[in-house]
Amino acid sequence: MNKLHPIKWISAWPADYGADDAGYYLDHPAPVFTHSFFLDRVRSCTCHIGALGFWICRINGHAISDSVLNGPWTNYKKIIYYDEIDISAFVQKGLNTIEIELGNGYYNPSPLRFFGKYNLRQNLSEIGMPQVALAIESDGKIIAQTDETWTYHDGNILFNNLYLGERVDLRSSKTEEKPAVVHFHDAPLKKRHMPPIVCHAAIDPVSVRSMNETDLLVDFGEMISGFIDIAFDAKENQHVFLRFAEYLNHDGTPNYFSNANGSVGETMPDGHRVDGGPGAPETAVEMNEIICCEGLNKFRNKFTYHSFRYCSISGLKEDDIKSIQAIYVHTDVRKTGFVHTDNPFLTDLYEAAMRTKLNNLHSSFEDCARERLGYGGDMISLADSGLYAFDLKSVYEKIILDFIADQTSVGGYPETAPYVGIQSKGTGKGEGPLLWQLAVPYLCFKLIQYYDDKTFVEEVYPSLKKFTDYILSYPIEEISKCCLGDHGSILIMGHFYKPTPDKQLAGYCAVLLILKTFIHISRVLEKEISDYEKLYIEKKEQTIQTFRNENGTFGEGTQTALAFAAVLELDDPQILTGKLAEKIKKDNGIFNAGIFGMKFAYDLLHRYGYDDVIERWLMQDSEISFRSMLASGSKAMAELFGGTNYSYNHAMFTSFVQWYFEALGGIGIAPDAIGFDKIICKPYFSSALDYCEARVETIHGTIESSWKRINGKIEWHLTVPETIEYVLPEEMSNITLNLKHTT
Repeated sequence: MNKLHPIKWISAWPADYGADDAGYYLDHPAPVFTHSFFLDRVRSCTCHIGALGFWICRINGHAISDSVLNGPWTNYKKIIYYDEIDISAFVQKGLNTIEIELGNGYYNPSPLRFFGKYNLRQNLSEIGMPQVALAIESDGKIIAQTDETWTYHDGNILFNNLYLGERVDLRSSKTEEKPAVVHFHDAPLKKRHMPPIVCHAAIDPVSVRSMNETDLLVDFGEMISGFIDIAFDAKENQHVFLRFAEYLNHDGTPNYFSNANGSVGETMPDGHRVDGGPGAPETAVEMNEIICCEGLNKFRNKFTYHSFRYCSISGLKEDDIKSIQAIYVHTDVRKTGFVHTDNPFLTDLYEAAMRTKLNNLHSSFEDCARERLGYGGDMISLADSGLYAFDLKSVYEKIILDFIADQTSVGGYPETAPYVGIQSKGTGKGEGPLLWQLAVPYLCFKLIQYYDDKTFVEEVYPSLKKFTDYILSYPIEEISKCCLGDHGSILIMGHFYKPTPDKQLAGYCAVLLILKTFIHISRVLEKEISDYEKLYIEKKEQTIQTFRNENGTFGEGTQTALAFAAVLELDDPQILTGKLAEKIKKDNGIFNAGIFGMKFAYDLLHRYGYDDVIERWLMQDSEISFRSMLASGSKAMAELFGGTNYSYNHAMFTSFVQWYFEALGGIGIAPDAIGFDKIICKPYFSSALDYCEARVETIHGTIESSWKRINGKIEWHLTVPETIEYVLPEEMSNITLNLKHTT
């Protein structure tokens, strides 16, 4: 039983935002709570702390943790996370002081209307003033805890919003102490077991230049999600504004729209301007405002992070700046794999994908800075590419619980978790489109495949069954209409509301994927599945009869159709993959499927020997290409391959990383693996490189694979833990294999 139950929660007095919440954007200082306790001797102490919103805690003036943006977002009515932190190094004999500063986080969101329609303040299950619960334990006894004896004063952060930024007053001032407001919560408290969010590399600018008479432009040379850290000289009451941009317009000025919250203020292709609602800023620019003291001023973000390469500064001259850095901030996941080649472009592409994945990982897999929401569809398409590179077990467990917390009474899952009101083509109120709802069973399948996490999946199995039964309660021809399709295809680039390629077929295939994934999980957990297997055969045959063409293709014959048909084996998958390769060649080597079809294509084309097709796509230099995407030098991936109104810091198309491990590195997890106990070693000895090395850490140990070309021959070194079953290529001519087993 955790030590925060039944501890009292405390907050500041409620702010008055007005009937339409327009007052949210005015000054409402972040509260700083204070308390003291006495120790008769220095002893071992543990702090148990949880918050609704973000927290920073100091004991005797020292931060008790290096983590930042503390307080994972979730459905606060269903789950509240807390931390246990050893604070023994911070306490002292005699009087000890505690100070807790609270930020709004997602618990006190703005009423800003995403894309003119989604208002987090109206749609989240619970909102309110940030709250905190704390208990300090020593020798099995609680020696300090939050209650009505705590007081608070206004801190120097006048305004903070996770998306919009912070407004701070660095002038010295002291406000009166006020009594804390006490609350109680019934939601289950769960110890946070996923890694915290922490600060990583600090980046110096590559240039600082004047844009005009009043503004400076700082270029950090690469795309960052994180904090700005600046020190500068200023006069008392001087105002400094920091604005953030991911790229520059053609005239060299910053474009503030690709990372603007919900595109508020942007004029869309149809001519309408996105309105953020009452009181909202005209443009939802990511911005910090600093009200200065006399002399040296120092600022670093506390309760927001920004997506940017460029920072414009208003109110300072270049000589005023003493130091400025950008700091990467993301969940501290452990790297478990890497691939390195001697091909410079392939190296740059891999590193850009890794950077972008981490840029959008803050307690969940976000899409981009405009939304920062955990979309199930993106998680499916990027699962394997992330699981080879990072330890994501606890992250996925948390995400799955988030989706389940918002599962509807009939069984459907939301499009994003927590649910924020988006239900594009959803199956019902509060439910997302079919392929996005697949995320929960699919991620459970991956937890088994990579980590043998059957205990966790067994616990959530009733939710999976309820969901599957709900989807199966509708005829496939009816439920398949609730599908957004293969999102992100360049075939509809710039036309978001145009139907995605083979949308109807994708709907049928989504039902099959849901059922197939559930059957696989059930089989591993030794559940009765005969009825589901019969239904799968029936629905698969119905899909074939509905969409198979006389020439052996399916639906409209797009890359999406062929990829979906092959992965579900609607016909011989090898033949279908061959047709897919032919279709890609006819399309000038360009992969024009969306995020699902493209992920499937990387797997299928490698499996059946068409790695050259993938390689030509990754390395081509047409206008629609990864080279074009990286041409700006920002070292990050973009949301789309062209068009308008898209993010320049978006991991949606980084699924190719899976191919780096499986093809270039020759380390591929078997589809039926349980805890990485089976691998398929099928390296692609590309003529575009002479050397490659790869490594993947598994629960059995580390797999290492490296090869190099010497005088036209391949020397391949492979190390596999002895508890992992492996399959080698059938054809090994011109290859010298040095195989090693480890215990």
